[in-house]
Amino acid sequence: MIPTTSSYVGADVAKDTVAFCGAQAAIIKNTPAALRAYLRKLPADAHVVCEATGRHHHALQQACQALGRPLTVLNPAHARAYAKSLGKLEKTDVIDAALLRRLGEERRPAPTPPPSAEHRALLDLLMLRAAVVEDLSAYRHRRALLAGAAVAELDALIAALLVRRQALDHRLDVWLESAPGDWPDRVQTLCLTVGVHVLSALQLLAYLPELGTCNRAQIAKLAGLAPLPWDSGQMHGLRRIQHGRAPARRVLYQCAVTAARWNDTLRPYYQQLRARGKPAKVAYVAVARKLLIYLNALLRTDPAVGA
Repeated sequence: MIPTTSSYVGADVAKDTVAFCGAQAAIIKNTPAALRAYLRKLPADAHVVCEATGRHHHALQQACQALGRPLTVLNPAHARAYAKSLGKLEKTDVIDAALLRRLGEERRPAPTPPPSAEHRALLDLLMLRAAVVEDLSAYRHRRALLAGAAVAELDALIAALLVRRQALDHRLDVWLESAPGDWPDRVQTLCLTVGVHVLSALQLLAYLPELGTCNRAQIAKLAGLAPLPWDSGQMHGLRRIQHGRAPARRVLYQCAVTAARWNDTLRPYYQQLRARGKPAKVAYVAVARKLLIYLNALLRTDPAVGA
């Protein structure tokens, strides 16, 4: 359904400021209070369009949600491709805001559903845990380069991080016990598959909330696991996976490594690919894609969504 919005506002989000182009052009601080004050001045039918920026756009998303303003969060690659299609190679905050407004007026994108408070809390916990795991890996690699007292110091840091990781795992368990809606049931359903455990299921549902609502091609593309064709005329290029959500793809790859060894359905598939001469990494990616498609089918509730 095409939105009936008649007034679009482009918002280029940076860490400290947000540049708006619309009924009222302005550059304001990227703080909840300043954003709410600006949004209240917009026309009643205003629809804000911005790019995903990691976490810098969350304050704008929350302000729009609190005031009932529709907000579309675009893939930055799509917005940049749109700018290049217009011959706009220059880039500033004001120019980008104007381009986002024009994109909204021409393409009329649907609003992006905002994540719930519980979903945000889960994403925060997963980000903290990922940071701890990354530091643990870095310290363990550096340990072989040290000697003497430095090793003891590093071991103390590693021990402290292990305690923090355990504490975060406990907080994730607590979150799941009090999770809203059908989150526990969905996690339990995913864990029925060999290769997927509770943490992996939580990560997949957090990074791919669309799981179960898309067809197989759409969900593979969202995760960046769809091999995209690169053909022209008589030339048939090598198909590669591109783009997509890297955090979800990393989780699926880790699950695929386990499934390729222990899953009775995916193990023969992996072995077949290896016997055909496929490199291990290519085979694991193929297993990850097949695993994702299966998990998507497990959670599908709408029979109208094609396989």
